[in-house]
Amino acid sequence: MDRLKQLVEGWIDAEPGRNARRLADAAGVSRTTVYSLLSRTRQSRRMVERATLEALASGMGVHPNLLIEAARDDAGYWTEDVRAATSPRIRALQAALDELTEAEAEEVAEVAEVVLRRVLSRRAAAGQLPLGGVPDQRSGSDV
Repeated sequence: MDRLKQLVEGWIDAEPGRNARRLADAAGVSRTTVYSLLSRTRQSRRMVERATLEALASGMGVHPNLLIEAARDDAGYWTEDVRAATSPRIRALQAALDELTEAEAEEVAEVAEVVLRRVLSRRAAAGQLPLGGVPDQRSGSDV
């Protein structure tokens, strides 16, 4: 499965009149670049240059991390654990997290822990799961 190719094809197919030439013009890349992405085979998949992915994302009106993450996945840079996340929303979030500094990632993790505790608490109150808490990554204990 070539996720990058699927994203580009999806953008083209989303509206009448869109085509590879229009994407190339909007992204400021050569038509050959777009056509080569659309004709990629499993054997020819290699990591696409970041600048190209960022330009394509700009032309498509999507966050660059969506295309970067897809290209990394296609080139085999992800572990099987990450591939298990099938939701496009989760994949985009994972790609965005890769771009954060250590301090920024820690801040996001703290907010995520608060929200996760709230969700699990609601579930526990509804009898949907045992009250076990969210592991506290700083201390290694459940909170």
